[in-house]
Amino acid sequence: MQNNNLTHKTYLSIMIPFMLSTVTQPLLGAADIAVVGRLGDEKYIAGISIGTLIFNTIYWIFGFLRVSTTGFSAQSIKNNNIQKTSDTFFRPFFIAAFISIIFIIFQNTIFNFSMELIVPDIEIKKAASEYFFILIWGAPFVLINYVILGWLMGQGNIKGSLTMQISSNLLNIILDIIFVVFFKQKIAGVAYATLISQIISTFIGIYYLLPYGYVKNLCLKNIFNKNEIFSIMSVNKDLMLRTICLVIHNNLFTAASSSLGITILSANAVLFQILSIISYLFDGIANTSSVFAGRAAGEKNNILMKNTWTKTFFWGIILVIFITSIFLVSYPKLIRVFTDISTVVYTAERYAYWISLYPILAFVGLTFYGIFTGSSITSPILYSTVGALGGFLLSWKYVIPILNNDGIWISLLLFYFLRSILLVPFLKKTLN
Repeated sequence: MQNNNLTHKTYLSIMIPFMLSTVTQPLLGAADIAVVGRLGDEKYIAGISIGTLIFNTIYWIFGFLRVSTTGFSAQSIKNNNIQKTSDTFFRPFFIAAFISIIFIIFQNTIFNFSMELIVPDIEIKKAASEYFFILIWGAPFVLINYVILGWLMGQGNIKGSLTMQISSNLLNIILDIIFVVFFKQKIAGVAYATLISQIISTFIGIYYLLPYGYVKNLCLKNIFNKNEIFSIMSVNKDLMLRTICLVIHNNLFTAASSSLGITILSANAVLFQILSIISYLFDGIANTSSVFAGRAAGEKNNILMKNTWTKTFFWGIILVIFITSIFLVSYPKLIRVFTDISTVVYTAERYAYWISLYPILAFVGLTFYGIFTGSSITSPILYSTVGALGGFLLSWKYVIPILNNDGIWISLLLFYFLRSILLVPFLKKTLN
């Protein structure tokens, strides 16, 4: 690729593999829901959805470990200092390891606090508990996975990032079927299938990292340099606070769904899985833009940066048209992939039309944030998300009590729409 010439072919050569890679992530939760959705009891769907919410909450807060590492990795490509590059990789690696140990130590506190917020009935709480206390042991693998995946993406290592994601998720689906369908393990089977998949994914990632030779340059003194740690946390502070806003939003969504009964909770859980898959498809575009924006920032190349803007918008619009069309035609079949419980299917179909509005309202915020993370300019991401949360909370207070579940979905869509329109005015900050 020439310094200034970002063609559609070049962009697609990164975007398509990244989309395939990122979309496998929500398929973990989707496979879990689909398997337990055929056990004939709504409590299993509700229990898995609450357990998944807890893990999404604690992992999303530290999702910057993947997002920012992609940006740092892309910027490091122009750096010929292997020691500095090694230090840049290992800092988030050790941060991830430390955070995961904290999660394991305080697992009881995390679960009990979550139950106080969501307040599910006793049967759902029991199902969520079984799922949570098995899967919490995957925390070190998940967070270290974030760092490895982010680094491989930033380096443009398509084969490594794609293999990590797809192989582990295929394994998860296979193990779900073996443990639940054949061994009749139900919730425990789903949890162990996911845990094993998380472990395997991490070891695959390590395999693809070894050729870079960073281990040979491992220097703990450099890695734990106070100024460097403060620097990386300063960049990540905005992303962490932004993620806390997302967590508040998602927890309130689930809490509101739970307050309307187990059928609404289960139906919304199914619809939210579909929404998550859509989100991660757009995340593939964001990751692609992060790579090119990181290179543009590293080279101080404004022409490349503006080319990244236009390619991000163009392929975002194409994906909006494609996803919306596919969803409108196939949503009844999609819902039945997750469950055959008639009450849940009927309720999910009743509210599915809200999902069709999601791509067009949300795609700018879901894709353009990659330009900011690639440039290591993260404050606009925080500001736009805080503003969006403010709009969501107003809708939460005044719309949901009147419109019930329709109000829940209106509030969700408002949040993502505001994230989009509030982010765009900051684009010029990415120019040098």
